[in-house]
Amino acid sequence: PGVLTRALLTLPRTTLKKLIICEYGKTFHPNLEALAAADDRVHLVKEGAYYWTVYHDLEEQGHFADLPRLGFSEAQWLSQVLRSIADRAWMYVYGRVPIHLLIPEPQWARVSAVPLSRDRCKLSVIAQANADFNLTLPPDYLRPYNSYFYPRGHDATTKKLRDNAVGNNMMAVNFIPKPEPIITSADSDEWDFLTRQLFVNKTLSLEKSISYLAPGASILLDHVTDPKLPLEAQIPIKTPIRGLTVEQWRSLANAFSKWPFKPDNIKALTTDEWKEIELGRK
Repeated sequence: PGVLTRALLTLPRTTLKKLIICEYGKTFHPNLEALAAADDRVHLVKEGAYYWTVYHDLEEQGHFADLPRLGFSEAQWLSQVLRSIADRAWMYVYGRVPIHLLIPEPQWARVSAVPLSRDRCKLSVIAQANADFNLTLPPDYLRPYNSYFYPRGHDATTKKLRDNAVGNNMMAVNFIPKPEPIITSADSDEWDFLTRQLFVNKTLSLEKSISYLAPGASILLDHVTDPKLPLEAQIPIKTPIRGLTVEQWRSLANAFSKWPFKPDNIKALTTDEWKEIELGRK
């Protein structure tokens, strides 16, 4: 225990001023407490790093006080993280903070899905609009799941598992916010609304799906087919929703933003209201 921490503490104080360790496992605490006692740069938090309250508490305790709040000039939790990039929220008030995650292989398939692929979804668009990402280890490096992770899960080689099932192979992924994310805090609600509404019928063409946004939304087709737009921003109306590129989504979001009759309750819709809308379509 503490191997990575000891390696980091070999760095000079000019490079590493503070090391905050979030560790839930009690068996690791004695070794980490010893490191904290030996080096005043170490601060041990006996909670898991996946709890949002941990970061709030650290900020309240002043651990981020010496960090400048930089601009960006230079499956649910992951979706929240990627949304936070657009909103400049959470850790991203401090700039383009990289985040390294282990995510299930089905989630990686959705994040990295290219236009027209089966896995293309809302998460694909939000991820590719806001961040650059790559695998930090070869895909086979952490396979099979049961050889590297605990608790043991189902065998993914014998049957297809649900996306959230324990046993899916894991992917090591590095996410770095783009220098200029395509989605901004001013229009993140509109992107959320557009992608949520249109991906309900992702195999349909834009021409057939546009009416799901609001009555009269077909007028937006005139804007996204305007020949004055850059070629990569123009959208052939027969393009299926899952075939739209990020640039084409930006074109659609711009047109929607300027539309005087767009719904005014985009942000106000609750989870239950969304469920009612989706049930009404079936």
